[in-house]
Amino acid sequence: MGNFYTDERNVQIVLFLLKANGIKKVVASPGATNITVVASMQNDSFFEMYSAADERSAAYIACGLAAESGEPVVLSCTGATASRNYMPGLTEAFYRKLPLIAITSSKSSSMIAQLVAQVTDRTSPPSDVVKRSVLAGIVKDEDDEWDCMIKINQALSTLKQNGGGPIHINLETTHSDDFSVKELPKARIIKCITVYDQFPEIPSGRIGLFIGSHNRWTDEESERLDRFCASNNAVALCDHTSNYKGKYRVLFSLPLSQDNYIPKLSQFDLLIHIGEISGEYSGLNCLYVKEVWRVNEDGEIRDTFHQLTHVFDMSESSFFEHYIKWDTPMSDSFLTSYKEEYGRMLNKMPEIPFSNIWVAKQLAPRLPENSVLHLGILNTLRSWNFFEIPDSVLSYSNVGGFGIDGCLSTLVGASLVHKDKLYFGLFGDLAFFYDMNVVGNSSCGG
Repeated sequence: MGNFYTDERNVQIVLFLLKANGIKKVVASPGATNITVVASMQNDSFFEMYSAADERSAAYIACGLAAESGEPVVLSCTGATASRNYMPGLTEAFYRKLPLIAITSSKSSSMIAQLVAQVTDRTSPPSDVVKRSVLAGIVKDEDDEWDCMIKINQALSTLKQNGGGPIHINLETTHSDDFSVKELPKARIIKCITVYDQFPEIPSGRIGLFIGSHNRWTDEESERLDRFCASNNAVALCDHTSNYKGKYRVLFSLPLSQDNYIPKLSQFDLLIHIGEISGEYSGLNCLYVKEVWRVNEDGEIRDTFHQLTHVFDMSESSFFEHYIKWDTPMSDSFLTSYKEEYGRMLNKMPEIPFSNIWVAKQLAPRLPENSVLHLGILNTLRSWNFFEIPDSVLSYSNVGGFGIDGCLSTLVGASLVHKDKLYFGLFGDLAFFYDMNVVGNSSCGG
């Protein structure tokens, strides 16, 4: 007799990702609400099942099992107050950093506080019970499936972040009695890599770095990125908030923002995502990416391109250093092609009427050396991203919250640090008037 699984897609995703991560030990407590997940596990010989009728005891059993085996252990319980009985054992696991996975099954969270029997609010567990709590909701469409996949990957990656510890997955159910699925449908696996893990091989083909908004680069950091690109024939896709000024910088906005033309250079076999939010998102939909790796010391899953497979929980310099191929001849063919494409499009640009784009085209190459540029969000930033600025000019924009309410104040605050530098601000009229009161601040320079 083969395996038979529930037809509930969120449960399938949980099971697939548990198996993909080699997590097999399960302590299950009986109930009706968790039938779909427990029965599916029982029908799969991969899982090593243990029964404990008392959820309080089950959590402590899991503590002992995890500590002795060195492996993560799954807990499964039903609805009502069952999950409350996990708290003593999860508290023990939290302070001992034991990798417990509490899967608490539940009816739809929309029923919380609606006087529906056996529905309790599990959205805010105590801060010292689990390191992360996620909702694996009922899957009704592709967006629900993506959301569920991301959250389960996020939760499982937490098991080994910052020393590890217990996590919580609130698993919604429709109480389906359909167990006709013979093979678990696949779900995307997102692996978390630390400096102590085995690094994956870089795939062959076109390699690109996508740099979102980024703090100022040191000379050493920039040099390492250059060496990485040189040894992997890669380019760094930038906008003006990336602040990377090395040899392999390319402005991608102009080539990738065309309505009727999609260049071959928009296709990448691997895109390495660094930095934070990018203000140049108009061209992102034209990127065709097979696989994305995210590199950031926060170790968090950020699936901006919906193709994330690995998160590197480390500094960018550590990542680049590992993948620099010292014995490989350097090649810049991809960089040359990209710069030629950009130059060709720039030369084909028609005469532009007076507008934000016209202002950007005229002023961008004329900015004084070693000055600092602050750009307003949206239209102003997008307009300036079409044109290159001098390498010595750093540029910033309030893309973190994308609000118009503080662009000018941010410029003034920055100008207080180096009063011998020139600071320029380009803002739309609404953004300027919203924030113009800061000009009257006594600290504001002339």
